[in-house]
Parts: sequence; structure tokens; C-alpha cells
Amino acid sequence: MFGKKLGMVAVSVSLVSMALTACGGTGTEEKAGNNQPKDAAVADSSKTITFWAFDTDPIFQASAEAAASEMGVKLNYEYIQDETYKTKISVALAANELPDVFEQHAGLSFRTPVLQLKTAAPLNDVLESTGLGSKFLDNRLVKEEDGNIYSVPSNISTTLVLYYNKKLVNKLGVSAPTTWDDLQSIVKAANDKGLIPIALGGKERWQGDLLYNMLVLRENADAFDHAMGGQAKFTDAPFVEAANKIRTLVDTNAFQKGFLGSAYLDAQELFKTNKAVMWVDGSFNFSSLSSAMGDDLGYIVFPKTGAEDPYSATIGFQNEKAPYSLFANNSSKNVEEAKEFAVRMSLKLNDEFVRKGLPGYAKSDVKSETQNEQLSAYTTDIGKTKKTQAIWFGLVPAAVGQEYRDLTQQLYGSALTAEQFTTQLETTLRKTE
Repeated sequence: MFGKKLGMVAVSVSLVSMALTACGGTGTEEKAGNNQPKDAAVADSSKTITFWAFDTDPIFQASAEAAASEMGVKLNYEYIQDETYKTKISVALAANELPDVFEQHAGLSFRTPVLQLKTAAPLNDVLESTGLGSKFLDNRLVKEEDGNIYSVPSNISTTLVLYYNKKLVNKLGVSAPTTWDDLQSIVKAANDKGLIPIALGGKERWQGDLLYNMLVLRENADAFDHAMGGQAKFTDAPFVEAANKIRTLVDTNAFQKGFLGSAYLDAQELFKTNKAVMWVDGSFNFSSLSSAMGDDLGYIVFPKTGAEDPYSATIGFQNEKAPYSLFANNSSKNVEEAKEFAVRMSLKLNDEFVRKGLPGYAKSDVKSETQNEQLSAYTTDIGKTKKTQAIWFGLVPAAVGQEYRDLTQQLYGSALTAEQFTTQLETTLRKTE
């Protein structure tokens, strides 16, 4: 939900939730009629669409309800907490017990199983027959090798940022960090005052994984691409330096006590409730954090911790070939309605992103609202950023990704030196070849 100049992609994730995380015709009279909402009086309201979601942003349920109402079908909306969702969707995929429509995370690790098990219904026909396909911007619909489109976007691209608590930073008598030395100074000052420097949810592993991704990027913006392409190795200096910085953060108590056992939401709560000075997370959380913290919420582009300029690159949650998506279950009893619902919901979500002043993935007639100060600053920064590197986990097979995250956990747990970690990293990530 990327990896190219940001002007070429939808600025974020969950910017949907970030951002804080339309139906139209093709121009032909014949298809225009198909794009209009069905008459509720004649629609088959006995049909129900069951939809599974893991996103907490209220726009998801609102968009689902709007799409169902437009079609004249009943909606069974089921929210499932994110980490639980990953397990439940995997079990449902294996058992062929999926709902009519479901949301899926970005990345090949999540998308590939859906396609390999042939559980997703091709959407080409409904995109054409309704005329809604023309609403999506160029290259926003992923066409697979067989020529079919199996999904529609469910989120715009989100990136990793550094949030900070303005009140606590002022209390410490420091400024938001712009360099590695600044970051170390805040860690020391926070520890001296009994505050948590950086809240980190290590239990689910992905937060620590992404922080390492970013630190590598700050050493060399092309390090990962070159290593994956065989022009470099994962034992090269950028990977070692970034691993050493992780070890330094751990050794200087940059994270809360017991952070490896802390759930993501628990760590986030530490930041929201003025117990932690900083929080490294996705831009999709602007909305929830702004609501919880008001004017105390601060944002900066991730600092210059290595040789690279902060605007040279950033870590993004989307993979343009495997973005956050909505799929329709090919085995649904109401498969045609499920396919149309997925398309219409995708466009309803797009309207909400645009309404918030964010670049969408489809055309929209809604008017953009004024952005708050922090989101406006983010939008400006992301426009300056030359490259967005998709998270590594989303670019490798699922089994390799899980092994890599287990390895990263050992680095954070001080079980491996930087050299030992990168040696194993070289072996692990070469399994994708």
C-alpha cells in the first residue's frame, strides 16, 4: 500500500487511519445507468454481504454501510483486531471459510496465499459492466499475470514517521530530534526524568522490524534493493551499522522495560498517555493520535541517523504490486453482489481519503477538508521525498518473512551481535532466490 518517487503513488496506509489510516460512469449512456444506486424498493434485500475488516478507522464501517445501502443489500460487518485477524484469515483461507468480502494487508506475504488458493473472484466483469473501473487512476488496479484483476484498493499509501509529545519534549528542555546524536540526547534526558524515551510494541515483531528497515535506509537508500538484486550483501556496512544502532538503543534503555513482550496497542497507549516521549509508527495514525493528544502531538520526518538525507527515502507500508486490498470470495453464495460491493466500497473509502485532503487512488467529486497542522506538514514532507521503500516483509515470501522477523527479534533481545545478525540475515533473505 510504492517504492518509487512519491509523486507517482498515492500518499498514504491506514494514510487512512493514518491520515489520521464514487462511483461514476464511463461517459457512455449505456453504462451510466449501471453506475447508479439500485432502487431499494426493487433490490433483493434478502441478500446479505458479510465483510471482515481489521482497520479501526470509522470510515471503513461507514463506507461499507454506504456501499451496502447503495446496492440495497444487507451488511454483516465484522471487525477483528489486527493481529487476531492475521491468524483468522489464514485459517479461513486454508479451510475455504472466508466471508463474502474481506480486507487484506499489503505485501506479497499476505496477498500470495489468497491468489494461490484461488479464493478470490476476478473483478474484471463487474468493473466493466458497472463502468466503475474507469474511476480508478492509472496503475491503481493490480492486474495479475493471467490478465485478471482480483482486488481493489482499500487504503492509500502510508509511511513510517516519528511522532513526539510536544509537552514532554518541552519538559525535558530539548527539541524534536533531527540527527542520531539528538535522538541519543533525548533518550538520556528522558531516562533521567523517569520517562520512556520511545514506546515500542515488540510482541508482534513488526514495529521493531520496521525501525530496523528505516535505520538501514538512513545509512543507504538503495542498500536493500542492491542486496536483493545481488549487487550487494546483507552483511555490508549499511546493514551492520543499522543493527549496531538497534543494539545501542536497547543498551541505552531507549524502549520501555519489557518492550519485547508489549503489544503494539499497549505501547501506543504509553505514548498517548504522556508516559513515552516518542513513538515510531505509521502515518495512518494521525487521526487517532490527534484525537487523543490534541496540540501535544508533534510530528517530524524520521531523523538523519546515517549518511542519507531524511528526504532521500522513507519506509512505506504499501507494495504497489501487493497493496492493501479488498477481495471478493469466489465461493460466496452471493458472489456477484460481493464483487460489486468490494468495488463500491473501495470507491467510498477513496472519497473519505480525498475528503481528508489526501491523494486518493480514484477520481472523486468530494471536496477536500482543511488538514490539521501536523498532517499538512506530513503531506509537504512526503511530497519532497524521493523514494519510498516498501517494508521488507511485504517483498518476500511469507515463510521467509516470518523467519526474518524472528531473527530481528533476537537482535532486539541482545541475543545476537550486529555481525551475527547480518550474517544470518544474508542467509535468510537469500532464500527468496
